[in-house]
Amino acid sequence: MLSGLRLQTNEMQRRIPVTLWDRYYQARFGKSGMVAAAHPLAALAGLNALQEGGNAMDACIVMAGVTSVVLPHMCGLGGDAFFIYYDAKNQRISALNSSGFTGDLATHGFFLGMNNSGTRNTPRMMPQDGILSVAVPGAPMGYEIGLKEFGSFDLKQAFEPAVRLAENGFPVTPSFSRAVFNERYKLEKYPESGKVFLEGGKGPKIGDMFYQHDLAGTLRGFSEGGTEYFYTGPFARQFYRLNDAIAAGTVRGCQDSHTGSSSSSGSWAKGKSTFTGNEFRRFYERPPKFYTPIHVDYRGCTIYQTGPVSQGFLTLEQMKILENFDMPALEPGDPEGIHLMIEAKKLAFRDRNLYAGDPAYSGFDVSGFISAEHTQVLSTLINPLKALSNEELGTRGLDTDIQGDTTFFAVVDGQGNACSFIHSNAFSFGSGLVVPGTGVILNNRAGRSFVLEEGHPNCVAPGKKPMHTLNCYMVFRNGSNTLHGSILERQLYIVGGTPGGDGQPQWNMQMLNLMLDHGFGPQAACDFPRWLSFPGTDVLNLDKPMEVRMESRFSPKTRLALGKLGHSVRSLEPWAGGGGAQIIMLDPDSGLLLGGSDRRLEGMAIGY
Repeated sequence: MLSGLRLQTNEMQRRIPVTLWDRYYQARFGKSGMVAAAHPLAALAGLNALQEGGNAMDACIVMAGVTSVVLPHMCGLGGDAFFIYYDAKNQRISALNSSGFTGDLATHGFFLGMNNSGTRNTPRMMPQDGILSVAVPGAPMGYEIGLKEFGSFDLKQAFEPAVRLAENGFPVTPSFSRAVFNERYKLEKYPESGKVFLEGGKGPKIGDMFYQHDLAGTLRGFSEGGTEYFYTGPFARQFYRLNDAIAAGTVRGCQDSHTGSSSSSGSWAKGKSTFTGNEFRRFYERPPKFYTPIHVDYRGCTIYQTGPVSQGFLTLEQMKILENFDMPALEPGDPEGIHLMIEAKKLAFRDRNLYAGDPAYSGFDVSGFISAEHTQVLSTLINPLKALSNEELGTRGLDTDIQGDTTFFAVVDGQGNACSFIHSNAFSFGSGLVVPGTGVILNNRAGRSFVLEEGHPNCVAPGKKPMHTLNCYMVFRNGSNTLHGSILERQLYIVGGTPGGDGQPQWNMQMLNLMLDHGFGPQAACDFPRWLSFPGTDVLNLDKPMEVRMESRFSPKTRLALGKLGHSVRSLEPWAGGGGAQIIMLDPDSGLLLGGSDRRLEGMAIGY
């Protein structure tokens, strides 16, 4: 019976064109709305928001609140948020980068002088946890601005599901239990963090109910008082009390060493901070502004991405490099195509490592890097028969061995509005610091992202925003919008993104290649074997050799062929390639919404 079913399925695959089979492969279907998120409780809350009359922005902010509770290691009020929003009625595409800046004492010289030995030896990198790694959180501002500009809910309505979950608890999943266990040494260094996440010295077990009463109170305060509550009111006062106690040396809040390891040299001095008392208010008074997202044309579609300080331009630069090759003629998963994508990644990341920084400080203009002219020149540097070495790239590798913890979700509503939304604490549990009495984990974006190289466009400076791994995208195509029965010059096609630090632009490129060059649908693109080219942009592990980390579902023949081209290939477990993509596609044939959710996480796509 089973063998007969297999024969029937194989026969069906032969009869149905590959592009149609892959487009609908295990996708979720919807007509009036679709959400995709990394946690089922977030997806259900987003769907409920749509069914209660909310739009795509309302559903996203509801999911932002819920993920802050059920994925606290990844995101929350202490992190940053970036999004792209499509207003279907006005055919307007807008983006917002809601990330914060450093403290007023965060000079290059400050960190040079932080070595306990009293020398001026330059640390290899910024502190990776503790108060010295923190930037002003931007996420609360993004939540409020997004709702005010595009939503119909107020903050109280949007955050009520999150407040209830924090108060009433939620079941601990395997990924959350594992996240606490993996970061237990960081959490136990800081008293409040240990109290929240390591009760009795142990982390939560799978199936336990996890309660966050302090966080519930903070979420309620924010939902009623908005950004004023957070940046100039009760939360800001609690933050600066913690900051002042750390600066006075009465509360532990500084990393023991710049690598977080007790065996490392170059310890950071204790009892120091870069915050002076006015940074939160200044961010409140000068909120981020909406802008038109950066974009490129690719084979009849337009891909939109978040602009700097986001490194979303890497996805666009990689795709424009690939446009110079006949990618549709190369079979998905074959070594020829993977080789071209790896080389495109190396060249784009080289540009990012050398030139990218906060445009307000460095003058970084991204337009030249994603232009057809620049990417055509870069494509000529790719040898189809040989991998580029670090020496040939002409720059030392700033690299990463940590993907970071972030969560992404996507929404399309019944009116055709769409939102691509990502928020993050940077690394898992961010700085490791929880502001006492609030339940809020502070990010470590300044520590994770700045470099300590004087003159570099991404070198730390007071009031400066670090370059960000966070990015998300939308894709539009020409044609009739069958969902709404009108002819539009620009039709929404794909809303997508993934968490994963420097993996984000690489995996987005891989999935866009599958969908735009090979006709894959959202679930097929999420499920396809994945690779990561190492190094990337983080400064945690400088000067390590390049390698390609590939899920073992790639064929041995493919891995061997890449090795012969000069790539150092490392095999991973079948589904251990990283990321957690969420994708919604507007099917050009049926007009239905197709949803996909990455099996590497515990989330779901659901429509109605």
